Amino acid sequence: MRCAALARLGTLALCVISACTFDEHAVAVQPPQVVVHAVLDPGTFEQQVLVERSLSGTVDVVENQRFDAEDPINSGGGIPIGGAQVTISGPDGTLIGTEQLVTGRPASYSSGRYIVAFGPATFPGALRRGARYELRVCTPDGAEVTGTTVVPDISPVGTGTRVDVFNRDRDSVRITWRNVPGARSYLLRVESPFGAFLQFIDSTNVTLKGDVRNYFASSLQRVFIPGFRQRVTVAAVDSNFFDYYRTRNDPFTGSGIINNLSGGIGVFGAAVNIGSRTVDVVQDPREPAFEGLWDVVVTPRPIVEVFRLYVETAGEPTAISGWYARNRASGTLEGLVGSRTNGRVVLEFLANQAAIDTVGVFSGEQRGDSLVGTFSGVTGRVVFLKRRSQSG
Repeated sequence: MRCAALARLGTLALCVISACTFDEHAVAVQPPQVVVHAVLDPGTFEQQVLVERSLSGTVDVVENQRFDAEDPINSGGGIPIGGAQVTISGPDGTLIGTEQLVTGRPASYSSGRYIVAFGPATFPGALRRGARYELRVCTPDGAEVTGTTVVPDISPVGTGTRVDVFNRDRDSVRITWRNVPGARSYLLRVESPFGAFLQFIDSTNVTLKGDVRNYFASSLQRVFIPGFRQRVTVAAVDSNFFDYYRTRNDPFTGSGIINNLSGGIGVFGAAVNIGSRTVDVVQDPREPAFEGLWDVVVTPRPIVEVFRLYVETAGEPTAISGWYARNRASGTLEGLVGSRTNGRVVLEFLANQAAIDTVGVFSGEQRGDSLVGTFSGVTGRVVFLKRRSQSG
């Protein structure tokens, strides 16, 4: 019955389309707006304010660039506004923002990234818990954007250096905290190579199982990926932060953003880190003949010296993850992802554990206890040998 009804509906729609002619109208170019993003964080004394123009199609932007934290607007395909006057006022007076230079760029290059320097937490002039602050941005063409926020009334916690081993097959992450005066909600964030997992929470505790899926990732990958060191944080956020980010590009409701700025769009809010934990993700063995430590024995150019592979998701193709070291002696571990299709192994060695940025791509096949192949852009054969002892 349902299939027949859908078929009739499709036929009717086709008839309507064939019978109707629609007039063509030119859509007027909308004037660009000033966009401001600023979130006060008492955990740092340098507060960042990003000032840019909305995209209207009148200016060509460069896309698909490698993201640069020093130049987030330009490298993110935006249009920065340079030369703006940026101030943040609070109970201890008014502080002026300074536009930041980008390394390797001339002084005339606009980043649209402004830093307002407050004092460290133990000195006068620091961001005060529970205090009200006002942001004012004046652009060179005379536009003025203002907003206010109240910092949640709690002292921030540091991220710390402790790292806990986390077996995603058997473990769960559990974090509890006390109620925070002035907090509209609590934001859970888990760093992931496929994009951060974010969730607003109304209670004062959260439990994440190891197999939870990341609905922000393009292919719904799992949140916790073996071989990666992932930070889990909870922040108390104000109403401005909560309203803006729960409505911005909402994939479920399609609702527009709730904007608390006057004269522009964006957000001026506050977030205080109240819980943090870093986990070293592992899992139980799936394919012992393939998983484990691999050392380079033949290479035309040193890119990777050792890596550890996991079968992240079995099947055809097989999803692979793990960690690698460019230099065994450094002790610095970075993440890798990849796949195996019809025996062909492709490994992407990531910069700073982000799947959008690679330092090298290996393509080859397993031959007994060896992986034989090449690195993209490098002439010559590469051979990795599986380590018999999986320690170290």
